[in-house]
Amino acid sequence: MSNANASNSNGNRPRIAQNGKGVAKFKTTKKRSTRAFKKEFPFSVQISNGSAEIALPIRTISEANCFEHWRKSHKRHTMQRKTVALALNPIKHQIKLPCSIKLIRYAPAFMDTFENLPMSFKYIVDACCAIITGDFRPGRADGDKRISLSCDQVKSVGYGIKILISF
Repeated sequence: MSNANASNSNGNRPRIAQNGKGVAKFKTTKKRSTRAFKKEFPFSVQISNGSAEIALPIRTISEANCFEHWRKSHKRHTMQRKTVALALNPIKHQIKLPCSIKLIRYAPAFMDTFENLPMSFKYIVDACCAIITGDFRPGRADGDKRISLSCDQVKSVGYGIKILISF
């Protein structure tokens, strides 16, 4: 008995393991959750006289120590830029230069403050500065002298960031 395409393959059948009594049992793979509790970080945009506060549910990781496939990192960077643009585009006309941007990372564990924390905000800073200045050329907007940047981190249950802009 052969297949229609003349291949004699058992590749599509499930793997079977024999227990000690000779009875076949199917192996099942169960994906285990590494985190028992996930808390969602709220999405919010608040603007008042001279300041704006934006909270985003973005999980940041250090780009300095990240060794992964380029598609995975590109997908994360695109998601970060689009999320920042979604929150910042409606209020960009109210933000005046010069301004200061403070980025706060919320996560269960701390990063190294001087090397990894600023690198984890790399694409978020690029998106914020490009939208505020209107200069979308890569690597140019965050070099503007009218924008001062700082970053901090707070221990929390869920992952997220907060962008504080004072102008």
